[in-house]
Amino acid sequence: MVSLYTQYLKGINSGYQVYNLAVGNYTTYDINPTGYVPPASRPSPDTAHNITKALSLQPHAIIINLPTNDVGRGYTLAEQQANYQRVLNAATAQGVKVWVASTQPRNDYSAQMVANLKAMRDWTFSSFGDKSIDFWTGMTQPNDSIKRAYSYGDGIHLNDSGHYVLYTRVVARNIPQALCNGNPPQPQVPVVLNAFTLSNNANKFQLNWSTAYEKNVSRFVVQRSADSVNFNSLSNVTATGNDSTGRSYTYLDTTRHTVKQFYRLDVIVADTHYIYSGIVRGIPPPPQVPVALTAFTVSNNTNKLQLNWSTSYERNVSRFIVQRSADSVNFNNLVNVTPTGNDSTGRSYTYLDTTLYKVKQFYRLDVIVADTHYIYSSIVRGIPDTSYGANTYFNITNFLVQPNKDKLQLLWYSNNEKSTRWFIVENSSDSLNWLTVGTLAAAGNYPGSRFYNFTDTNTYRSRQYYRLNMETTTGLHFFSTVVKGMPDTMYAQPFRIASFSVVLQQSKAQLRWTTSAEKNTKNFTIERSLDSTIWSAIGTVNAASNSTTTRSYTFLDQAVLTGTVYYRLNMLTHDNRRFFSAAVKFTFPGALRMASMQVADTHDAVEGQSVRIAPNPVTESVQLLGLSAVNHDVRIFDASGRLIYCNPQFQSGKRIDASSWARGVYIVIIDEGKRRLKIIKQ
Repeated sequence: MVSLYTQYLKGINSGYQVYNLAVGNYTTYDINPTGYVPPASRPSPDTAHNITKALSLQPHAIIINLPTNDVGRGYTLAEQQANYQRVLNAATAQGVKVWVASTQPRNDYSAQMVANLKAMRDWTFSSFGDKSIDFWTGMTQPNDSIKRAYSYGDGIHLNDSGHYVLYTRVVARNIPQALCNGNPPQPQVPVVLNAFTLSNNANKFQLNWSTAYEKNVSRFVVQRSADSVNFNSLSNVTATGNDSTGRSYTYLDTTRHTVKQFYRLDVIVADTHYIYSGIVRGIPPPPQVPVALTAFTVSNNTNKLQLNWSTSYERNVSRFIVQRSADSVNFNNLVNVTPTGNDSTGRSYTYLDTTLYKVKQFYRLDVIVADTHYIYSSIVRGIPDTSYGANTYFNITNFLVQPNKDKLQLLWYSNNEKSTRWFIVENSSDSLNWLTVGTLAAAGNYPGSRFYNFTDTNTYRSRQYYRLNMETTTGLHFFSTVVKGMPDTMYAQPFRIASFSVVLQQSKAQLRWTTSAEKNTKNFTIERSLDSTIWSAIGTVNAASNSTTTRSYTFLDQAVLTGTVYYRLNMLTHDNRRFFSAAVKFTFPGALRMASMQVADTHDAVEGQSVRIAPNPVTESVQLLGLSAVNHDVRIFDASGRLIYCNPQFQSGKRIDASSWARGVYIVIIDEGKRRLKIIKQ
């Protein structure tokens, strides 16, 4: 503010000098004349910044602005007024005129402190008259806090817009004119804003402002902010440039806003920023609510629940989705109800839930506007009238549920049926939430006892609950008692494999496995594979048939193998159902294989049949001679036990390419160890 006023004065007379002796946090005690002795606990005059120092500069006028600190330190009104009087007397004694600014609002003061600020403000006005400067009026919210448009944000200081307002009020006191006996030069302030307001124009914000005069004003930059702190430029509005009488301006922000916006003007003089205006705020009108629900209730209609709701008006409403829940938390869609769409007077709706219940139900509406979810209604609760009508139609006895393989079977007798239509079988996993799993036709009219059975085709792993929803030919519904049954979980998994592993036992593979339970089991067929795809049976172990305790099994693979082998269990029940275990991978240790092999140098004779290698040593390729004319399993390992050749359908006389082998000794295993030969690669 001081710099703006200095610029203003030098525009009148470049020789004017302004001295700023202000110090932050100073009070009226600090500016008392030199030599004044204050009471204890009160500060002494600052001789570098007090009235005596100011008068030593031989000023024509003095402006004093002490807005809040005296009240903040608890100084009484009488103390402040006495200090001002001493300062005024010192200035008057030297013929210097004094202007005094009023107190200013502050957010962090108590109600009593604010009252003291206002009392001091009023005393300033009454005591100094036309030499008082109003720094209060128009700067406050209704609660006497700093107006948001002028607040710096700390609740104490003003922002640039606030300082500009105070500057204009100092200018308005015409201090140079008062000093020059009413004939000062025309002020050279480039622009004075008379008003800056905001109005709503067809749901858009329109800015309106006017100037008292303009001099060399280039343009007004309209700026907008969502938080009153960070502003972005919207548009440039060209000013008149020079106008001694001023003019009015408008600007329409064509963007439709749903939240409040803040605006200010960046006043550009001679293509340079001069000042910011005060900040104005725009609050958009509330949106047009598309629908208003005036009522939503549930009532009993015979033994069913009926929903009733009404609207006071509708706008672009697509549909109401009726939703139901058994626990008021998890809702499912029931039906779409078509609304009027657009109706200024509203209308009434009903929906009858034709499902019969024995426990309370919860309902809500999902209101769809323009094919998009808008709101959920409140939740209403309905308690069905289970006493409606007397059951003289169904007489159910011996209602029970029993396992049937991996399914559950319901059995019941119905006695002396009259006008019966359906048995609707309902299932629940918790006895609270029910689903229909099947329907059986009732007898209609039957004088004796009739047997019914129903098998639920679903497979369960835990206890289940069932009831009969019994319907008459006239549409009445009655419910049976609830029965519960446990499915036979062993039927679908008669072999409960607890562990399955393979270990090396004297250079051979031994399989070990345990079961935690068995039901109707017959045997285990042990299968082996070299690739986990093609499996061969190598032995059988009898199962326990029925067991609820841990059973242990072992099997020794008699073949002497090399490399990686896979094993699995092919499990058979007494009713000829098969189940397979997971495959177990086992790799024979290479060092053990090489140490345990008794290898012939060039040939091996088994059962009168001599097999030999030619040539040996080998450089390019080698043959196995003397094999029978059938397929043979041939595998070749290097000295480290690594498999380098494998052919499970090898024919005698076939050449084996050895050109890429490294020099060294290689072992040939034929038919899973029946023959072993040694090859030397040169």
